Amino acid sequence: MSKRIFRIEEHQSLFNKQGFIVLPFLTPKEVAELDALFDNLHPQLNEGGFFSGSYSNDIAYKRKASDEIVKVFSRAYNELFINYTPFGGAFLYKVPGENSELAAHQDWTIVDETKHVALNCWVPLCDVTKANGALSILPGSHFDNFHVIRAPTLPFFFSGNDDLVMKELVPMEVKAGTAVILNQSVIHYSPPNTGSKIRKAITAGIKSEGAQMYFHYKVPDKDELEVFEMDDDFLISFNDFANDIGRRPYLGKSIGFVNYKFPLLSREEVLEKVREMKSGAGFATSKGKEESLLTGFKKMLSKLKN
Repeated sequence: MSKRIFRIEEHQSLFNKQGFIVLPFLTPKEVAELDALFDNLHPQLNEGGFFSGSYSNDIAYKRKASDEIVKVFSRAYNELFINYTPFGGAFLYKVPGENSELAAHQDWTIVDETKHVALNCWVPLCDVTKANGALSILPGSHFDNFHVIRAPTLPFFFSGNDDLVMKELVPMEVKAGTAVILNQSVIHYSPPNTGSKIRKAITAGIKSEGAQMYFHYKVPDKDELEVFEMDDDFLISFNDFANDIGRRPYLGKSIGFVNYKFPLLSREEVLEKVREMKSGAGFATSKGKEESLLTGFKKMLSKLKN
């Protein structure tokens, strides 16, 4: 298990169990400040879809947004965390429309997760519901429960069986300024924004203090990964994000190769693993819900017979 990073032991214990935790984070004044910053940095918005500031090819924009986000977040960081290092932030927004869905995925492996932890602090700047694209999470799907390396050149362990994951997701319907703090390895998703307004949010990262950042590149046609040491700001340093992340990195320093054969699970194994993760985190699975409904129905029938 990775090093402690939450100041309060109860927060750390719940995070270890679930892979995420929901906590108060920004004050109304801080939400307003960041909302104004969003408007200032985005005089024009995409016509539709989901957009992350990390995808932008404008390095100056990414650094400005990241620096200002971290500055505002620093008060909450200091109240909630210990022995941590921030590694930047970005705005996320969903323009209303069916194409604003974000597929189920896990974020990249960017630290040695056997020793350290990297967290994603997801904070909406408006109240969020399933209707306007609330973040949804598979509880228990963090590295402690399934040791896989994640990179843009690797599939997810559930690839091809996304429907099994979708059935077990839990929506995070929270108020503006609330943080959903999730382990980078947790499976998450967000539905399309079917509301009438833009859904604004922020993603910002912290990691165990001093933990080295990494990027893993799958060597074509080999069960091998090339490992790169990266600077803390590498996530906002790609010149052409969409294309660069699938290529051998020009950022960072190669420190060699490791043998790695990605675990291939059958559909039945994925289903078992997904349910095991969720139930271990203290959440009822779809199977458990079906069984509860069946038990309730049987009890009702028994009462009617009597």
